[in-house]
Order: sequence, then C-alpha cells, then structure tokens
Amino acid sequence: MLRLLLINPSNEHKGLGNIKATAWPPLNLPYLAAVTPEHYQIEIIDEGVEPFLFREADIVGITAFTSSVNRAYQIAQIYKKKGIPTVMGGIHVSMMPEEALLFCDAVVVGEAEGVWPQLLKDFEAGHLQRQYHGSWADLKDLPEPRRDLLHKHHYRWGSLLTSRGCPMNCSFCSVTAFNGRRFRRRPLDSVIKELKKIPQKMVVLTDDNIIGYGQRDRDWAYAFFSRIVEEGIKKYFFTQVSILFGEDKDLIRMAAKAGVKIVFIGLESINPKTLKSYNKEQNLRELSHDCYPDLIHNIRKEGIAFLGAFVLGGDEDDRTVFHPTLEFIKSSGIDVLQISKPTPLPGTQLWETLQREGRILDQKFPEAWDEYRLTKLVFKPKQMSIEEVYEGFTYLRKIFYSRTETLKRTVNTLLTTKSLVATLISYKFNASYRRGFLSSDHYKKYNRPGLESRFIP
Repeated sequence: MLRLLLINPSNEHKGLGNIKATAWPPLNLPYLAAVTPEHYQIEIIDEGVEPFLFREADIVGITAFTSSVNRAYQIAQIYKKKGIPTVMGGIHVSMMPEEALLFCDAVVVGEAEGVWPQLLKDFEAGHLQRQYHGSWADLKDLPEPRRDLLHKHHYRWGSLLTSRGCPMNCSFCSVTAFNGRRFRRRPLDSVIKELKKIPQKMVVLTDDNIIGYGQRDRDWAYAFFSRIVEEGIKKYFFTQVSILFGEDKDLIRMAAKAGVKIVFIGLESINPKTLKSYNKEQNLRELSHDCYPDLIHNIRKEGIAFLGAFVLGGDEDDRTVFHPTLEFIKSSGIDVLQISKPTPLPGTQLWETLQREGRILDQKFPEAWDEYRLTKLVFKPKQMSIEEVYEGFTYLRKIFYSRTETLKRTVNTLLTTKSLVATLISYKFNASYRRGFLSSDHYKKYNRPGLESRFIP
C-alpha cells in the first residue's frame, strides 16, 4: 500500500488562547482522506494537539493558515529534501500559490476534494502537476470525513460541517475568497446521519454562519435543530451565527432545545465608522437602532451563552474606543469575549488596501507571516500608534479577566441563561482566553502602573 501522510501544522504561539478547553478536530484533512483511494494507508497529524514527529511516507499533504504557514513550509522542506513528493493547500496557499511552490512540489488552490483523486493519479503515474485548481463543489456529494484517522482522545469537542461559502465580504475575512460568495448547504439527512456518529458529547458546528443569509437558510437551520430534538440526539453545541440570530425567537428556542449552549457572534465594533469600513452593514443597522443589547438578551434568556467577538484598532478607531467598548461588553451581558486586531490576511480587501497604500510594515515574507495571528498589528492605524493599541488591549482585557469581573460575569451567566452547562462552557472559554492573555507579550510589556488612567475618561 502507498503511504499518505496529512499534516495540520500549528503556530507555536497558538494565537488567541490555550487550546485544551476548546480543541476540536479539523475537518479539511479527514475530508481529503475520505476521497483518497483505498490502496492508500493514511495517517493524520494535527500539530494543534500533538507534536510533529517525522513519519515515513510516499506522499505528504499539508494544509495551513497564514499564521501557521511558516511551520508548514518547514515541515514541507523536511520531506521535499528527502525526495518525498509534498503537496500543500489551504487558505493561505490558495492566496499565495507561487510563494508556496518555493517549498513544496505541488499546490492545490481552492477546495481540494474535487481534484484530490486526480492529483493522486498523477502522482502514481509520475507526473505530478505544479498546480491544481479545485472548484466550489455542490455539497450534496460531500463524503463523510474520516474521523477514524484522528486521535479522538485529544479532542473535547467533535466537529460537524453543514455549509460552505458566504455572500458577505467583510474586509478582514478571507472566507469569501476561498469558499465563494454563494452559500452552499449539505442535505439535511446526511448531516443528521453524520452527527449521530460523532462520539463526543460536545460538538462544534464549524459553519461560518449556521443560520445562513435568508429565510430559506433559516428554515433549514430550524429543520436541523428540530430533527435533533425529534430523534433524541443528546449533545451540546457551539456554533457561529450572525447577530440576526437574535431577531428570530422561534429559531433561538429551537436551537436551545436542540442543545446549543453557546454561540459565537462577530459584533466587531460599537463604532459605526469602523463597522462601515469593515463592510459589516447588517451589524451597522442593528447598532444604529440600538438593537445589540436586546438581541443579546434574546439569546441568553433562552439558555444560550453569548461569545462576542470584536476587532479593535482599525483606521476609524482612536484611543477612546477601548473604554466604551469595555463598558458595553459589561453592560450588555456578553458571557465570553474574543478581541483581535484587524489583520490583513492575503485574499482580503484589507490586504489589498494596505498593500496598495504601502502600509504593511514588514514585507519580509514568508518570515513575517508568523505575526499574522490576529494578536499582532502588522500595519500602523491612522489614528493611533501601535503602542496605544497594545496598551488599549491590555487595559480592556486586564479588567475583563480580573477575578472580580469574572466572578460577576459567571454568576450573571448562570442567573440569565439558567443553564449550568452554558455557564461552565463560558467559564472554560474565558479561562482559556485569560491564560493566553496572562502569558502574552502584551501583558508582560504593557501591564504597568497607571495604565487604567490612560483610558478611563
């Protein structure tokens, strides 16, 4: 049998937090394994939960985000130097294929499942091509991912995909460039069938927005959650939705009944100018009508915790953005906080704009990609110094993650959601982010006397 090794590399900094409480299996490599012919012996290494150790192989496939691509290049070189054909794919490689080809033998641009069998045929015939271009396939033919190849004991959460693509085009997001602007759903029956096979009690729905982008998509989501209830599937779910989820009370109730315990929602900012610059039109509408607090409350009162994500430090922000954002987070009842910096990932509008304006600070690529992990600023915003942004992040997170605020927030989560499970999940997520913050360069460098006085009016 031919030996295929599939690798998911990890940036050593791990980005936004400690992975132990939130680890779930990547699905991209198990999907590739599912369309691999039977005469291959397949092994998957996920460096997010286990260290990479050299394994013998006949062909190697490596995926990578921008933040982990240098690690991917390092591993690719190990195999390439031994004469073992090495293929790379994923979002970063799809946006920067010529760069990736400096380190590997072949690249896949776009979704790989449709071209992977042909790539392997070419490999076996001895004429592997330099580039393969995958299409945005109809998901009705998507096979079940090979979860049996993953080391299940590493993951507290299972993972399940029901859709791909996004018609929105947020300026800092590369999903549209990679998965297309057309929202594609899998057939409901196949999703339910696959869900029943996932061994973990807790499951992440990996969709960028499980409720989709119109009434037809909301109806699908309602039917999905209804089937979970009807068939007695007893699991807890973490999923990503848009803020519009808070408008549909019937859908919220059904999702809660099905076991949804926490939702990730990108609020991004409470600065209207920033939302406009991010192309977050639906968020801007809700914010301008002062709907955020009510929509958050609608979700939490049904027993679902709210993970609010913010992207602070853009060109429309100044140093006054941090304190009002903190006050909003505290007053609105957000249970878990994720804040990141606007990062110009290749393929995004933000990347194109900053490159055109010559504002990317470190152009020494690929080495500079290590800084593209959402916690570093790789350009100077128009209204703040980089140091002011780092100080503002330190100020906001120092207060949010303080013991007093954590205790108050945990009690509030329990009293509002009336769900011990949602409260425990929220607490663990916050603890993960807190550990990441306390071990960060930000905390070590900018947590100095008088920090609060620089931001409190």
